[in-house]
Amino acid sequence: MTNGEHIRDEEFLLLAAGALPEEECAELRAHAAGCAECAAKLAEAWGQAAVLAFLVPQERPAATVKAELFARIRAEREADHRYRWPTKSEKEVRAPKMDDGLGRASTAPARRPRWEWVLVPVAVALLVAALVQWRENQRLSMELENANRQIADLMNARQRTQMLVDVLSAGDTVSVKLASNLETANAWGTVQYNAGKGMVLYSAVLPPLPEGRTYQMWLVPKNGAPISAGVFLPKQGARQLWTAEVPLNTEVKAFAVTIEPAGGVPQPTGPKVLLGAS
Repeated sequence: MTNGEHIRDEEFLLLAAGALPEEECAELRAHAAGCAECAAKLAEAWGQAAVLAFLVPQERPAATVKAELFARIRAEREADHRYRWPTKSEKEVRAPKMDDGLGRASTAPARRPRWEWVLVPVAVALLVAALVQWRENQRLSMELENANRQIADLMNARQRTQMLVDVLSAGDTVSVKLASNLETANAWGTVQYNAGKGMVLYSAVLPPLPEGRTYQMWLVPKNGAPISAGVFLPKQGARQLWTAEVPLNTEVKAFAVTIEPAGGVPQPTGPKVLLGAS
């Protein structure tokens, strides 16, 4: 290989797959060491070969495979000496001289052995098949992940719907209307509370709040401090339902909604905008 030549594309795959004789591998690696373009292509070929190695099922070959392979190569070389793989020195001696048209002699490239041209398409086909299989596995993995996510969402929605049905249909569920303490007349709310299940369901129609403020629902027990049932921000013109879990069997005397800082507070600090006695 002269300084002006580059490694051929098929040789990159063969070199990365370890399908070339050692003396040829050494020559190609030496060239790649001093050629940035060929070094980059060789690194890419090694990466592709690594992907192929991970994707192809690993099987232990028979102990006689290596001996049989080299026996076939040796028999083929002996049958037709013209296709024997030449050494570097033999290439220079055996290659015929040709006139390049300028009165200078050029060396004809040595002919490659026939088995190399069998390995090239096989290696390329295996690599392409492995890459296609890898992409297909990636696509199927993404589809499976999306399907599992959708199933989880459906299961959660089903559980929530069943919980709502159980609370609303239970005979010991208490329903409370919340009256507005605001000047506007279109603020109101409702609460369904089941002490035995420890569940609170509520909805409310309230005016929008400035940024950094939120509404917070409270249970006011007969004994002890108020218990938070979560923060919420109603959407204009939309009927929404919020749920919260609270300590079981809590005896409640009232429900209230206050205006608090975004994120809520442990105990009510803002003005009461909705209030209802149980």
